[in-house]
Amino acid sequence: MIKLSNGHQLEFVAASGSLAFDGRGWPWEWPLRWTGLLDPRLFTVTAKTLLPTEWKGNLRWAHPFDVLKFVSREGNPINPAIAIARRGSIGGVVNAIGLTGPGIDKWLKRDYPVIESKGYKVIVSITGPGGGQGCFEMVKRLEGINIVGIEFNASCPNTDPTLLQNPDIVVAQCRAIKEATDRPLLLKLSYSQPYCEIAKRVEGLVEAISINTVPWKLVFGDKASPLARYGGGGVSGPVAQPFIWRMISELARTTSIPIIGAGVWEYEDIARLKTLRASAIHFGTIFFHPWKPTSYVKKWMEVRYE
Repeated sequence: MIKLSNGHQLEFVAASGSLAFDGRGWPWEWPLRWTGLLDPRLFTVTAKTLLPTEWKGNLRWAHPFDVLKFVSREGNPINPAIAIARRGSIGGVVNAIGLTGPGIDKWLKRDYPVIESKGYKVIVSITGPGGGQGCFEMVKRLEGINIVGIEFNASCPNTDPTLLQNPDIVVAQCRAIKEATDRPLLLKLSYSQPYCEIAKRVEGLVEAISINTVPWKLVFGDKASPLARYGGGGVSGPVAQPFIWRMISELARTTSIPIIGAGVWEYEDIARLKTLRASAIHFGTIFFHPWKPTSYVKKWMEVRYE
């Protein structure tokens, strides 16, 4: 468990976007929420990453599977209907959704009132081209609302690649955000970055580190991605676990900043992440089976309190 400077305790975290922008989940998941099979109250919810203005990204709601593919352990595409029905057949998920979203002002008007009325515990995830002035302005716009903290997403390849390529910019932006707010700051990093170097340099600024998807090429090498036209995409799920878990282990040995462990696919993965010294648990891709995270957390809590 991670105790933030404002007293909030992070234990189970819904990764950025897994429960949409307002914590209720995506509309097709609402029946599960109404029946209790999906319970956002069990999680600290990370809202889908916002930019300063509305961002079209790559996602088109009329055909979402253009930018999201289920793949086998060999990287071959799997029919979505088969993948969702037979979770055990999935090697992973590759996505190039990008940062499709409403922008900070529309989020404050449309989504934050839902969060406030439901009483959800929410982290707001932000990013911008190279970090830049846009992040500073978003942080100031978030002053005065009731949120857990701010996640700086410094690892999405769909905006400005300088965040991935230049650790100095990441560190400078963390400093700038902390100068603009006293809210807890979380930092989202990728396996493709010099994550240990960055972590050491942001100690004292960042209160927790979360982990992004793994670039296709690092997982599958020269095998052609089904999302090659979007740059290959980021991989999550079982095939990405060795990379994510290596990252967690190395970070835990390098920095005093608590790590939010990612890569949960089976219930037993929670214990595995604890063994790797993750201080809290992220649920991301497993939300494609949206009842699973709730069932895993309930089971964990039952076992813990027996």
